[in-house]
Amino acid sequence: MILQTDKKIPLAVIGSSSMVGSRFCELASTSFNLCKADLKGVVSIDITKKASVENFFKTYDFEWLILFSAFTDVDAAEKQRGDKNGLCYQINVKGTANVVDACKNSNRKLIFISTDFVFDGQNGPYSEESQPGGDLDKISWYGLTKIEAENYVRENLANFLILRIAYPYRGRFEGKDDIAKRILRLYQAGQLYPMFTDQIITPTFIDDIAEAVKLLVSTDKRGILHLVSPRQTTQFEFAKELIRVFKGDISKIQKGSIIDFLKIPGHTPRPINGGLKVEKTKALGFQPTDWQEGIKIIHEQSKGQLV
Repeated sequence: MILQTDKKIPLAVIGSSSMVGSRFCELASTSFNLCKADLKGVVSIDITKKASVENFFKTYDFEWLILFSAFTDVDAAEKQRGDKNGLCYQINVKGTANVVDACKNSNRKLIFISTDFVFDGQNGPYSEESQPGGDLDKISWYGLTKIEAENYVRENLANFLILRIAYPYRGRFEGKDDIAKRILRLYQAGQLYPMFTDQIITPTFIDDIAEAVKLLVSTDKRGILHLVSPRQTTQFEFAKELIRVFKGDISKIQKGSIIDFLKIPGHTPRPINGGLKVEKTKALGFQPTDWQEGIKIIHEQSKGQLV
């Protein structure tokens, strides 16, 4: 007779207090035995320091590791463009390499969180088979560092998942703005800038990540997967629906053009015809949350007070 058990899979989470990582931990704790680590956490790790990473791997027992830690401030990263000594490159590339090396040396499995910004945004939405890159002048420094990190993962590990997300949003969180919170905060302050009508995006409802990872780990999947809204939208349409659901006046939303915006010198490159496809993820049995449904859910979760 085979004894059935409900033993949780040990999973290390690096970046456990981040906007995305903290929500993942809240929701994944029922499915995984979590080891939550962060730069300033109770379990401390600095992924830019090889010794710190190696010590973490020696001290804690886990089968899988999910890496949320990243330098994600796209505009701040752009000011470091080309600087491999800068914090963005050190975290996103060197830090990832340290984690990958440790996974390889200890035979652990890695889930690496990446982004739609690895594409130049000229021919989206992109599938998992689409080649990252394109016109590098149209990719931000943040995106370029994530391309390099993805390449290091693929070239040095067999047991990996690259999970790409885009414009993540969640219910109430005090630590950092996401796309939804930023729009509402600026709207309530009367400072909302014109919303782009010509930029294609596929936002990620952060709550999806925990359930998706549970499925992917339990079925031992490998490779590259996308986790975003199955239906694309624009910044303008997303803002209009968000403000409508949160009982604002949609007539106050101004229209803008990302094409005109990017012509202004000094602005960070951003995908125009971007977004990601999720057919591969859906084929595995997971249905990502549509962006309109996601807005309704965060309204309910926050009781109408996201900010």
